[in-house]
Parts: sequence; structure tokens; C-alpha cells
Amino acid sequence: MPISKVKSDVDIENPRTWLRHKKIMCNSCHAGCCTLIVEVTTTDLVRLELTDEWEVENTLKSLIKRLKKDRIIKRYNFKTEKFVMEQSSNGDCIFLDQERNCRVYEKRPTVCRNHPVIAGPRPGYCPYRPAV
Repeated sequence: MPISKVKSDVDIENPRTWLRHKKIMCNSCHAGCCTLIVEVTTTDLVRLELTDEWEVENTLKSLIKRLKKDRIIKRYNFKTEKFVMEQSSNGDCIFLDQERNCRVYEKRPTVCRNHPVIAGPRPGYCPYRPAV
């Protein structure tokens, strides 16, 4: 059966219901993974052109404050040195456009590059839902 015809009872909150990932799934997916919490590093933020190396090294606290004010991040974890990205009011990644395509795909964070093969709540599985 073609992947676009698969009926999916996937629950984004329950990784046990996720499907084994196949690269072809991404072509017809509703971008369910783009509703997961995204943690990024300063390297990711520099790649996304949201900051630069100087600001990271010299004014981290100011950077955190600015990114919160601009609604780019929710918080920063000093222990893990990771930023939690903000989400849209509907729970989507702030980088998804109206067609559910990533606006920053070429610059996307490392966790997004590695999902779902080696990153995410259940590596090797994804919350696939066919696009409507």
C-alpha cells in the first residue's frame, strides 16, 4: 500500500504509537515532528543567523533576554547549555510556513537534521500523519 494511503492512529504524545521511519514518509507527511519540543545549541542559533559568535561568547545573558523577548526561545538551560525554541500558538515550530514546510530547512537545527533516525523521543520512529 502506498505510504500516502496508510491510515495512522499515531499519537504525538505517545511514541509507542509512532511508525518505523522510512525516508519516503517525509514526502507526504503533515510534519508531526514539527510539533515536538526543539532544543538547540548556540551553534544552531548561529547557523540560523539569529546571533553570532561574538554575542554568544560575550553577552550570553543579553542574548537569552533578546531571544525570549523576540519569542524565538522559551528558555535556556544553563546546565545543558541548550535553548528551548518557542512554538506557534497551535504548537507548531515557529519555522513552519502555512503549507507546513520548513522555512529554514537548509539552516535547520542539528536535532531536526537528526530526527528521527538518531534523535527524538523514539529514534528510528516518527509521528507520521499523512498530509491532507
